[in-house]
Amino acid sequence: MQCHAGYGWTDGTFDFSDKSNMDCLVCHDTTGTYKKAMKNGGLPTPDVDLQYVAESVGYTSRSTCGSCHFFGGGGDAVKNPTMNSCLRYPDRFCDVHMGGYDFSCTDCHTATAHEISGRSTSCPVTEEPLSCEKCHGSSPHYQNDLLDPHLNKHCRHIACNTCHTPIFAKKKPTKVWWDWSTAGNKERKPKKVEYGMTDYHWKKGEQKWAKAARPDYAWYNGYMQRYLVGDTFEPSVEVLNLNEPVGCYKDPNSKIYPFQIMKGIQGADAQNHRLLVPHLFPWDKDDTSAFWKGLDWEKAFEVGMREAGLDYSGEYEWIRTDMYRGLQHEVMPKEFALSCVNCHESLGGDKSCNRCHRDTRKVEFRELARKGMDFERLAEQGCSVGDLVGVTDYIDFKKLGYKGDPIIHGGRFTKLPLDSCERQELTADIQQ
Repeated sequence: MQCHAGYGWTDGTFDFSDKSNMDCLVCHDTTGTYKKAMKNGGLPTPDVDLQYVAESVGYTSRSTCGSCHFFGGGGDAVKNPTMNSCLRYPDRFCDVHMGGYDFSCTDCHTATAHEISGRSTSCPVTEEPLSCEKCHGSSPHYQNDLLDPHLNKHCRHIACNTCHTPIFAKKKPTKVWWDWSTAGNKERKPKKVEYGMTDYHWKKGEQKWAKAARPDYAWYNGYMQRYLVGDTFEPSVEVLNLNEPVGCYKDPNSKIYPFQIMKGIQGADAQNHRLLVPHLFPWDKDDTSAFWKGLDWEKAFEVGMREAGLDYSGEYEWIRTDMYRGLQHEVMPKEFALSCVNCHESLGGDKSCNRCHRDTRKVEFRELARKGMDFERLAEQGCSVGDLVGVTDYIDFKKLGYKGDPIIHGGRFTKLPLDSCERQELTADIQQ
């Protein structure tokens, strides 16, 4: 098997060290005419003018990178919620780097000897990690604003995208539920659901979609615990995490990071307790073992596991799975970052930052605490964020291990210098 760019596939993982079968034109074509044949072993389609393409090679672009990365999962924005064809020509609201400053992918994802920096949270790769701090540093807020020291302190505990990617799939809906167990019914008529999408496809089963959605948040220190092809799992597991961020509340190297969790149902070996590799796409017109030809899961699993070099007991079941997808793109401008009151309910009352600050300057604290994302304004502009209007505790502090709003209950390692009277007064105001 080979991926679109021609990297080798070895033991269930891509072999990025083998450059001998890499197709240079996938990344360096500037004509937009270079295309792969679906069933021809990675070779180009017969109508491609190879001389014209070869004479027009150049630097990579958002379009060449996007020819693979925008369409993961079989469609535009299907699997990666912040990567879609809108990034070819985005506006500033869609992505401040690409739309505001016309960044190419390689402006951030630099490469040495074709080893491209950046790691996906969903695929095990070995390239150099990449973070916002590479360009912006650990104290990126420097506008001489009263908020700057607080925001820079937040950067010790909160990833940049937590605030600057407060919603995902802004322009195109992404799939958030994928049930393979229901696939194969050609008689079932798909129904149109939200965002113009359909609820079913006979090849892939039932599906649900999200657009302009609120992320899930978790502690993340840059490492992922992964399920790999061939791994076994405990028979009692209710939901199998295909990957899961490593980190916790007490880990000083962990930060709160935004994710989209792809939820689904997949086939598993009922005896050996490992996920099954199905044979989906037929090799030729006579191949009825492929599920998309014969609609027989038993045959599809038998052939898929044999080709993967794994034992199959012959008995399958269906299991719930989750996959954490990190939200690294669709970064919004600062005026659309989360505001203080989006997360800290304690700052939303008549008294706000002046709970702690005794400042004689003319500072509108209530306005300052609301500086940033306005979901009501986004809803008026047509974004599907009506359910987010007025939401506080946006990242769910208790789920992340806090007792509640850190302004009241204290942070991971320190507490604010509020005396007991001030703390009681603040708590009473919030309860009212």
